[in-house]
Amino acid sequence: MRPILVMLLIALIAISTLSCGDQNIEVPENIEEDPMKKVVMVASEGGLGDKSFNDVAYEGILQGASDYQIQVSIEEPDAEHDYINAVKKAAEEADLVIAVGFIPKNKLEEIATLYPETLFAVLDSEDEVSDNVMNIAFKDHEGSFLVGVIAALTTESDIVGFIGGKQDPTMDKFEYGFRAGVKIINPNAQVLVDYTECYDNPAIGETIAKELIEEGADVLFHATGECGIGVIDAAAEMKVWAIGVDQDQSFLNPESVLCSMFKRADSGVYFAIQKMMEGQFKGGVYEFGLEFEAVGFVDGADNLPEEIKKQAEDYAEAIIAGKILVPKDRGGFEGFTVPEDDLI
Repeated sequence: MRPILVMLLIALIAISTLSCGDQNIEVPENIEEDPMKKVVMVASEGGLGDKSFNDVAYEGILQGASDYQIQVSIEEPDAEHDYINAVKKAAEEADLVIAVGFIPKNKLEEIATLYPETLFAVLDSEDEVSDNVMNIAFKDHEGSFLVGVIAALTTESDIVGFIGGKQDPTMDKFEYGFRAGVKIINPNAQVLVDYTECYDNPAIGETIAKELIEEGADVLFHATGECGIGVIDAAAEMKVWAIGVDQDQSFLNPESVLCSMFKRADSGVYFAIQKMMEGQFKGGVYEFGLEFEAVGFVDGADNLPEEIKKQAEDYAEAIIAGKILVPKDRGGFEGFTVPEDDLI
C-alpha cells in the first residue's frame, strides 16, 4: 500500500472512532496553545553596547531565549528620567520585566501594586516589596575587595584610585570593598576617589582618570559603565594599570587592563527567567557572592603575576570561610581592621 493510502486509512479510522463513541464528546474546532511568555529587559543608563553591566545582563536574556520558548525585547530609555516610565510601559505587556537600573523603593512599590499580574526582577536591589518582585543583589564588595588586594600588591607609588558612577548603596559596596582590600595589604596606601555621576560618557571617565593619575595613582579601578571605556583609554595613554568591571574588559586594551572584577548579572537574569518558566518565581531578596562564583576577578590578558593571583584567590577562600567580613558601606569600612592573625 502506498504511504498516501495509509494516511487516508488512519484518518478514516480516527473519524469513525469519534462518531461511534460517546456522543457527548465535543471536538473543538480550534485548539489554542498557551501563548509564549514575554520578557522585556529595560536597560539602565548607557544601554546596550556599554561593554559593562547592560551587556552582561543581556547575555542572560540571550541564554534564556535559547533554553526556553519565550519572546524577548529590549527597552533602552533615552534619558535617566525616562527609566521608571519605561519600566511601567514594559509591565503593561510583559509577563516578566527585567529592570537593570536602580529603582527607589517607593517607586518600586508603586509599580508592583499597579501591575500585580506582572513579575519583576530588579537587579542591584535589596528592597523587598511584594510577592511579584524578585530583588537580585550581588556582593559587589567581595569582588571589589579582591581587586583591591590586587591593586595594593601591584602599585609602585602606594597610590591607587577608585572611580565610581553615582553614589548609592550599590556603589558604596564597590568603593568600600575596594578600600578594604587595599587596606588589608597596605594600610598606608592612599586611595583616591572620584565619581563620574553618570554611566554613559567615556569622555568624563577619561578626564577623571587622568586627574587621578596626575595625583600619583598608578592603578585605577572603575565601576562606571560605559564611562569606563574612557578610564581604560586614559590608563593606556598614561602607562598605568586599569581594573575593569562587570566582565573581562581586557578586550578593550589587553596591555593596560590589569584584571577585571566580574559580576554575573547574566546569571541573575537567567535565574529569574528560569524560575518564571518553572512556576517557582517568588518575591524577595536573592544575594549572590563569592560562594556562588557570582563575583570575583578574571585575568583575561594574563597580566597578573602568579604570586599576586594566588594571594587574591587565598583571600577569596578566607571570605567564603567567614574569616573576613568585607564592609559594604562607610560605617563598615571605618570599623574594618586588619587582623593580626594570618588569614591565608
